[in-house]
Parts: sequence; structure tokens; C-alpha cells
Amino acid sequence: MRVGTRTTSLARKSQHRRSSRRILLAALLILSAIWWLPRLGVPLSRLLGRAPLFQAERVEVTGLLYLSRQEVRSAIPVRDGQSLFTVRPAEIVRSLEKNPRIENATVTFAASTVRVSVRERRPFVLLHVGSLVEVDSGGTILQPLARGLIADRPVVEGLSVSTRRPGSRIQSARFAEVRELVLALESPEIGLLSEISEIIATDPRWLVLRTSRDQIPILIDPERVTPRCLKALAVTLRDLREHDRHVLAVDARYRGQVIVRCAPEGLGPEPVQRDKV
Repeated sequence: MRVGTRTTSLARKSQHRRSSRRILLAALLILSAIWWLPRLGVPLSRLLGRAPLFQAERVEVTGLLYLSRQEVRSAIPVRDGQSLFTVRPAEIVRSLEKNPRIENATVTFAASTVRVSVRERRPFVLLHVGSLVEVDSGGTILQPLARGLIADRPVVEGLSVSTRRPGSRIQSARFAEVRELVLALESPEIGLLSEISEIIATDPRWLVLRTSRDQIPILIDPERVTPRCLKALAVTLRDLREHDRHVLAVDARYRGQVIVRCAPEGLGPEPVQRDKV
């Protein structure tokens, strides 16, 4: 064997041995870390928690509709400058969901920041029970806002409830009827909800809608209401306003018909008009 070839072979073997030792050393370090880090975890987190990068310098709140940031921030159990290693997302979520207005929340972390995203319950109707109480579409009674604001939604009269406590749910069949009617009125193909200021549920046989513009009472049978019936009602109201008729009442309880009762001075001797649908 030539001298140059032998020298090259020995160099390769030496390099291979050094590489093997480095791999073995790395493996030992990884195993050591796996063994010791769980035992050093608490002191290490305390040490890192003193660095500004791992402290809660900011608490960001997103997703707000009606609640103010101050109302939400006061319910988040995180101190300014608190170590991020001691922040418990589950505790934050539980604390926020105690507020009936908050449906759910999520918590994430960034450098020096705790990010809280909330999803609020939306006011669906206003329940008149001595005072006006906001209720969401699931029947949950919402806590009043600290600023005293109330959403612009129809007022429901005559609906009996067993409690007014925020967070409690209305589960009566009558509320379910009101809910289905409001959803239908609010649908894009109907688009009548903005014209309704009140829904009166006093009589168990029907519901009475009252328009916000001219306070026209409209009788609705919740068991017979259909999209076709509501579309006909929308067309009838539009026609009445275009002709500037003075209307006493509208009866939309019957399939295929919308009955309009106008004031005598508006239509002469004929006080009742029946519009076929």
C-alpha cells in the first residue's frame, strides 16, 4: 500500500471516530436534558418569568361588540407584569364566561402579551318586564351594560318569565314562537324586522306586531305564518304607504289573504279591504 493512501485511510478513520463521539455526546446531552428538565422546570420558569419577554406587559382584548374593554379586562385574572408561565388560560375563560354577555373566549400568548378573543351574545329582542331586558336568540337574559346602552331591537310585551336574573334562560313555548317569527322577519327575503317596534304576546291565540313608523297593529298566527305570508305582508305595507292610506289594523292570520282595515276618511264608505295574495 502506498504511503499516501494509508495516510488518507487513517485520517478517514480518525474523522469517523470523532463524528461518532460527537453523536454519542449529543445523544447523552439530549437524554440528560430529558431527565433533568422536568425536575428543573419550576426554577427555570421562575427565572425566565423575570425577563420582560415572558411577562404580561399587555393584555389585548378583541371581538368586542357591546362590552367595553374595561368591563372585560376587569374580569381577566392577569396582573400587569405577571409571569406568562403562571397565566392559566382555563381560569381566564371561566372568569369571562361568568358574564352572561360572553358566550365563549379563547386565550393565546405572544411576546410580553396575553391575547384574549371574546365572542359576545347578540341582543335578539328586548323583553318588557317592568324594565327592558335584553335577551339573545337562545333565550339567555343578558346582563345590563355598564354604560346603560340598549340595542335597537323589537320590544316583546306580555311574555311571562319566572326570573329576570342575568344568565338565566327563557325556555317557554311562547318565546320559541316569538323567536321563529323574529328570525323570519329578519331574513333577507322578508326584511321586515326594521319596521317592527313591538311584538305583543298577551293573547295566546296570536301575536300582534306594531310598526315603528305609524304604530299599525298586525295580527299574526304563529302556527300559520309562512315566508309567503310575510312576503305578502311586506308588499301590502309598502302599497299602503305608497298610497298614503290611514290604516287602523292589518290581519295576516289567514293563508292567502292579508286583510287591511282602513279609517273611513281614508277610503270613503268602505272600511275594510281584502287583498288577495
